[in-house]
Amino acid sequence: MLQAAPYMNRPLPIMIPIYKWWEVPYMWIGAKVYDWIAGAKLVVPPSHYMSREEAIYTFPKLREKGLKGAIIYYDGQMNDARLSLVVALTATQQGACIANRVKVTGLVKDENGQTKGATVQDTITGEKWEVAAKAVINATGCFCDAIRKMDNPEAKNLVMPAAGVHIMLPAHFSPARMGLIVPKTSDGRVLFFLPWEGATIVGTTDSQSALTMTPKPTDEEVNFIIQESNRYLSNRVHRSDVIAAWSGIRPLVRDPKLMDEEGTKALSRNHVIEVSDSKLVTITGGKWTTFRRMAEDTINATQESIPDLDEENAVSTEAVTALGSLIGADRAGVVCARKFDEINVILREEYSLSNDVAKHLVSNYGTRALQIAEIVKRNKGYAHSTAAARCLAIKYPFLEAEVVFAVEQEYALKAVDVLARRTRLAYIDSKAALEAAPRVIEIMSGLLGWSRSRRRQEMQEVEQFLETMSPAAGAGKSGRRKH
Repeated sequence: MLQAAPYMNRPLPIMIPIYKWWEVPYMWIGAKVYDWIAGAKLVVPPSHYMSREEAIYTFPKLREKGLKGAIIYYDGQMNDARLSLVVALTATQQGACIANRVKVTGLVKDENGQTKGATVQDTITGEKWEVAAKAVINATGCFCDAIRKMDNPEAKNLVMPAAGVHIMLPAHFSPARMGLIVPKTSDGRVLFFLPWEGATIVGTTDSQSALTMTPKPTDEEVNFIIQESNRYLSNRVHRSDVIAAWSGIRPLVRDPKLMDEEGTKALSRNHVIEVSDSKLVTITGGKWTTFRRMAEDTINATQESIPDLDEENAVSTEAVTALGSLIGADRAGVVCARKFDEINVILREEYSLSNDVAKHLVSNYGTRALQIAEIVKRNKGYAHSTAAARCLAIKYPFLEAEVVFAVEQEYALKAVDVLARRTRLAYIDSKAALEAAPRVIEIMSGLLGWSRSRRRQEMQEVEQFLETMSPAAGAGKSGRRKH
């Protein structure tokens, strides 16, 4: 991932604070095993020990009492929604067709009961149509069982959904280039603080969850993260510090070979591929770090199960997602290999963008950052005289021009698409996203020709979505905050 889209995915040092002397060799050995497993493929610096004084200097909010030192290891940091988008956009360069806001309503089968397509519906217009295919792959994550039951109503669920809650704090709660991880909280879970998109992300919980498109954290989960945070920080975190709180669902999967086992015995920590009797191919589970292997295994399974597929049209996933091959990384050396990269300089000097905005554009769009700068330059309606006026939110570097780019180049069809899944403002600061929503809707309305009623509908949908991201959105006794 660091190599496929190096402008977006970057190494981040992670600090493990140590408060007992016996933990020093224990953690150090663990970190070195981590390095050893990576072996020659290690693309980040090796782990190392950091003294107490240096740890406090590096992470000023770390609790000093009892601190013995810290172990530093490196991991990769990513923007998951934008990486997913970039993979999809790169697929279009290989001939793929993207249909945003279209849902599957049924499967099409031939006279032999083999899956040969799907019926789909545009969720905005209501239009329905059929898509014919030689092979149908079900890659719908947590929702894969709904598709599987369209194929076979008696199919047992593969997915056991698990919710992970995160809270967002202002940027000053973590250094700009250092994360913090506590391997074992009071109940045995992991707690991390990471600088992310101009704020601090803190998490996470891990518990079984109902399957929903709009998961939301409970007060209990948010309070747990705050309480655990206060065990390791010198400055206390208060509920009022939380600028967003949200829950995400990941698919823990049952191994199809162990369907009759009870509890977690049947759960697979890796991805699972199932080919049904009708040749519906399902891929679920897994994780971002193995997404290329998941794709390769899925294509191989599809070709093996459907022999009449055109072998000459087979594509190697290794070739498609190799170094600098994802869209925006077509000149990876220019974007990433230089400390003071050329595109950043061009954005600041030729387009008069601030350094924060230039960094944001390069790290989210790579070489395509220049296309957004051109939108700023030519659309005076979206770019005003000050940096604050050009931005969607005063404290964050998201430009109004990114809304235009999202509609024109990234298949954004709704305001929520822009606020949550093109920019990440909704996940970073829910109040700022709510304040930015009217301007986002105004810009999109001009581009897509929305009516007044459609604009009202968009605002209502944004408000409903952001209620699940609000610091007070928990389902506990305190109730829901209404905007």
